[in-house]
Amino acid sequence: MSHLIKIGLITDNYHLEKKSSQFLDYCKNKVEVSIYLEEEYFIDFSHYEFNENIFFVKAKGDLIISLVKLIERETNIPVINSSKSISLAFNRFLNSVYLKKAGICIPSFTLNPIGTSPPYKEYIMKNIIDQKNYAFKPQIKEKEGFFEVSDMRAIDESSGIKPKYSHVYFQDFVRSKWEFKIYIIGEDIFYYKQVPVLINPNKMESRIEIENVPELTEIAFKAAEAIGLQICSMDFLKLENGAFYLSDINSSPNFNYIKNGPKYVVDYLIKQAKG
Repeated sequence: MSHLIKIGLITDNYHLEKKSSQFLDYCKNKVEVSIYLEEEYFIDFSHYEFNENIFFVKAKGDLIISLVKLIERETNIPVINSSKSISLAFNRFLNSVYLKKAGICIPSFTLNPIGTSPPYKEYIMKNIIDQKNYAFKPQIKEKEGFFEVSDMRAIDESSGIKPKYSHVYFQDFVRSKWEFKIYIIGEDIFYYKQVPVLINPNKMESRIEIENVPELTEIAFKAAEAIGLQICSMDFLKLENGAFYLSDINSSPNFNYIKNGPKYVVDYLIKQAKG
């Protein structure tokens, strides 16, 4: 098998067990795969001699970022996605700044000290650093007909037993009949829409594939370029006037939701490794 392309999969136990089986199945007899687990990354990888043709990152923790930085510093092996792009993607405040600067329509946002209300009649409070493997858990209040939504992760991380942050991230609440889910794998793009999670937490129950939306295509690729992502997913909301607002961006999407998604990813990695 020495003639095969060698892919280094940088991941954690959760993504390896829950998200990567189809990817690894498709890899068989096509590429060699070496697995680098966050849980096995102790202190120093400097003695390693990386001989992969390309690395693919399927996780987004701090140790993952450190390993990617090491590979980028010590080798010329391409990494999909880069340490900088992953870091930007999971820091909501930073990616909001980058996206706004790039001219992407995003909901208005603020970074407020704990206990300080945002300047919006309706808002969603989110955790600043979105790098853990647990889902959005909204706490919804209605005040004078306006929604105040708090992600329990943000409350736990800012006001829990061991708070991590002294600030929280707020987004202006955007009302939308549908939530649009866009996946990008290199030059390929895939479109879905679903009932917003706040209305139906089971997002897959209402998700349907939709046709190409030229306006979304332009925005999505522009956003991916601004953050530096080659493989990613994005959430969009649509205003009554037809404008699309990018509400979230993810450097480690579950491509199993796409028909033949693992095939698209592996084929893209092979192409990049050869290129």
